[in-house]
Amino acid sequence: MEESTSRIITELEEIRYLDNPTNPQSQPQPLSEPALLDLQTLLDQTLDSNDSELLDRLYDDLASKSLSPNQLVPPIASAMDSGPIHLSLLASKVYLSLLLSPNAPVFTLFAPMAFLSLLHSIRRSLKRRPQVPPPDIEGSHAAANRKRKGGGKRGKGLRNTARNSYTDRSDNEEGEFDVRALFPVLERLELAMGLIHLDRFPDSLKSLVQTVAEVPVMAVEICDNSGAYNRLKDLCSRILSEVLRPEHGEPADTAAEVLKSLSPLILRLKTQARMFALGFIMNQMTDLVKRPEGVKKAVVNLPRYLAQKAPEKSEPRALAVESIMEIVKVMEFNDQIGFVEYVVKMTQGKANLRLLAVDLILMLMMTLRDPFGVDLDIEVKDSWGLRCMEAVILRCSDVNAGIRARALSNLAQLVGFLAGDNRSRAVLKEVMGFGNAGVQRVEGGMNDLLRKRCMDEKAAVRKAALLLISKLTALLNGALDEIVLKTMGMSCSDPLVSIRKAAISALSEAFRRFSDGSVTSEWLHSVPRLITDNESSIQEECENLFLELVLDRISRAGSTSSPQKGSLFCDPSLETKGLEQELEWLFPGVLGLLREICNGEVTPWVKKICASLGKKKRLKHKIVIALQNIIRASESLWLRESMPIEKWTAPPGAWLLLSEVSAYLSKAVDWEFLHHHWQLLDKHGPRGGIKSPHAQGDADEEEESMKSNSVAWAGDRVFLLQTISNVSVELPTEPAADLAHNLLKRIEVFNMHSTEVSLT
Repeated sequence: MEESTSRIITELEEIRYLDNPTNPQSQPQPLSEPALLDLQTLLDQTLDSNDSELLDRLYDDLASKSLSPNQLVPPIASAMDSGPIHLSLLASKVYLSLLLSPNAPVFTLFAPMAFLSLLHSIRRSLKRRPQVPPPDIEGSHAAANRKRKGGGKRGKGLRNTARNSYTDRSDNEEGEFDVRALFPVLERLELAMGLIHLDRFPDSLKSLVQTVAEVPVMAVEICDNSGAYNRLKDLCSRILSEVLRPEHGEPADTAAEVLKSLSPLILRLKTQARMFALGFIMNQMTDLVKRPEGVKKAVVNLPRYLAQKAPEKSEPRALAVESIMEIVKVMEFNDQIGFVEYVVKMTQGKANLRLLAVDLILMLMMTLRDPFGVDLDIEVKDSWGLRCMEAVILRCSDVNAGIRARALSNLAQLVGFLAGDNRSRAVLKEVMGFGNAGVQRVEGGMNDLLRKRCMDEKAAVRKAALLLISKLTALLNGALDEIVLKTMGMSCSDPLVSIRKAAISALSEAFRRFSDGSVTSEWLHSVPRLITDNESSIQEECENLFLELVLDRISRAGSTSSPQKGSLFCDPSLETKGLEQELEWLFPGVLGLLREICNGEVTPWVKKICASLGKKKRLKHKIVIALQNIIRASESLWLRESMPIEKWTAPPGAWLLLSEVSAYLSKAVDWEFLHHHWQLLDKHGPRGGIKSPHAQGDADEEEESMKSNSVAWAGDRVFLLQTISNVSVELPTEPAADLAHNLLKRIEVFNMHSTEVSLT
């Protein structure tokens, strides 16, 4: 060990000789690698034994040569700055070991410039170094010759040679850096934070915070070992925790500096560094029991700072919102409400802040508890949730189309989320302007807003408005404004595929939840026609929806159990009702649907859809059974009232739909049913008359009723003939012969009604 001490002192004397005392800005010579290794060995023994004898002997020997301990620092700092990476880290380890040694003169050894060199060494070690080609041998010889020619001045030549040697080794160092080589330095740095007080060196403190915050970011690119990276993050977290101690300055100021340095990491795309930054804030800085009030205040202000720094692009902005909410969730309730108020004010700010505020409000409403104060029994007008909803609704009319679209889509999500809570539904209706109080949050009301946004010049806005209508349909059970319904119907013919799909979805949701006549009519006039759309996915969706909302609905209603029907026929309370009302009670929502199918603008599309579904074998037997049950029930109700059978006609649309589906479901049709109604229609011609025993009117009305009944009778007969034609190949031999004979007689006498002839 004496030899090592002697070599260290000899090199320090040489460095002192080479240094230029007249130029304080000159860079001192770095301590050589052997000297650093000797010094580290000495320090390791001292630290392991916790005995300062060896180090005291070194200091005594330095004093005998008129050298002080602080003269070790400049050469070590120079090695940290200019040496190759392995030597730079060795010098950093030596410097920190000096500070940690027993009875070390910390105030003498600690120097801000040396500390900055230490931090520079850490950053430099993590920089990715490109691969460089082998050095040019000829160029090396030329450089050596130049050095020999200029070697007249010993000091300058030696100084330049040493410096060039260090630089060359640093620049040409190859291979991937093992991040584990940094662990001893960071471990010693954490320990040293308990000895040095950086409150007197604010620049050093700031550089330390920035460096430690950068380490996880830089290490991601060169560290392929998750265990090593986790260890590195843990060391950085512990160092930052030490920084927050009062010895290093006012905790509030230090915490603000730490959070400022971590903010870029938080706003980065999903990386391990981002998780490190969030984890440190969540696990270390929010431990309010251990942290002073100043740290708490800095954390409370962080979401506001992040909101100001959040990027505008969609994905980074979404991550910023996610990060902000992670921090807000661990704040105290009063601090959360304070941030809510700040976000509401943001909706009146610049465009980027308005857009971010709309996203934040969505997350705040879905994350924080009791937005409308239902649990606290406070008035809705005093709730923070109301202020948030009003702010979003106002942004639905923003001058910026992107903000309008975002506000509408977020409002749709909020409606869907809040409508799931029974306690919030009534409050939500009031807030949206649909409650009993009739409060209108926007000029012209919500319906007016929806109409305008459905006709917006920007496709994204129109699509978002249709999405909002879909969610409101669930909230209002389908009871939508008629003009809004018409607007949705028009949107089904929008030039853009995405808008047509959104309109189909919105209108179908309304039809699914509410079978009102206006909704039924609008849906049948708008959606089935899209079976001829040039977009195949829309054609398929059109078929699926027709199957679900028309055929399946009729099938379910038509398969009502017979006991229920029997009880209805015996119910005296219904004797005074019209037959149509009784039939509607039996098959709710079906009569209007069948009637609308007969509309000349709807029928062609219904036929195309039925044909397409039939060819794909997607039609089910139960639709045939249901239609037969509906026709039978109508006839039974008519006869129950002792009405003349010749004046009866089936519910409009029933025979039409049966004639279309029977072409593909011929085996499901009951021949006895067809035979009965063929005889019925064949035996009794359309002699007119009124359709209901309760109907009253003048002669003109009776004449109109007779004409209408005659047309309906003829139409039923035509569709019955078509149905018989569809199932004829499935008829047994004898019924088929009887039918052929009957039809032949009809042709011979040709007694078909004129209206029937025109229909055929």
